[in-house]
Amino acid sequence: MRKRSIVLASLCLAACSKAPDGREAPDIGGNASAGVAFTYGYAFELPSREISDLQETHAQACEHAGLANCRITGLTYTVDRDGQASASLSVKVAAGIARRFGRDAIWSADKIGATLVGAEITGEDMQPAIAEARAEERTAGADAADLERRLRDPRLPAAERQGLEERRAARAEAERSQAAAARAQAARLADTPMAFSYQAGRGVGFGNALRDSADAALSSTRTTLIWAIWLLATLGPPGIALLLIWLVWRRWGRQRWERLIGPAE
Repeated sequence: MRKRSIVLASLCLAACSKAPDGREAPDIGGNASAGVAFTYGYAFELPSREISDLQETHAQACEHAGLANCRITGLTYTVDRDGQASASLSVKVAAGIARRFGRDAIWSADKIGATLVGAEITGEDMQPAIAEARAEERTAGADAADLERRLRDPRLPAAERQGLEERRAARAEAERSQAAAARAQAARLADTPMAFSYQAGRGVGFGNALRDSADAALSSTRTTLIWAIWLLATLGPPGIALLLIWLVWRRWGRQRWERLIGPAE
């Protein structure tokens, strides 16, 4: 059975505290993590206009590491109706440099004033699966040797020989499946998925919270004005047309209507 270990780094955001230093982000490694396939995830908060720059910095770091060490597997960038940006970047990093790559990514974010607001490192222990595969390989080797020895017997009945040949074919298919699984396990250990998410904000602290509130109020006011202008543009022409019709009716239409129907008795 696979064992999964999850290490969560939660950042304490005090009202007047200094923004957390990226160098204090969680890190793991050494002999305790041997045979464990990790997945890294980091979340950053920074001004909206700087999100694309930080995303590009992380993407360039991956490109500079080379295809053998890092590959970009996904990238998104969106801007909402209020002009606030959000983005994400997914990469696969060679396991040997994953810790250093993550630390460097946090340092580069810290240099431009971004705040690390979340970090998650998930590990899957591959050792039990590897040990099980090796045990099955040894068993399969002994079984294959026994099949070959029996098939070399010239006195073997035809029916039994056919059954043994079918077993040998099934064994060969099982060995191919085991080899594919072993390659998948090796690839899982060799590559470390790493995901970065970027959201608009000013970081932690009471002052930044006030600035975020002011930004939210400004955004709400802007949205209200936009809707008011939209309503005016949508309902204005019909309203003007109705007003003109009413004025024409009042000035000329009502008098003519009264002459047509005659005075009221």
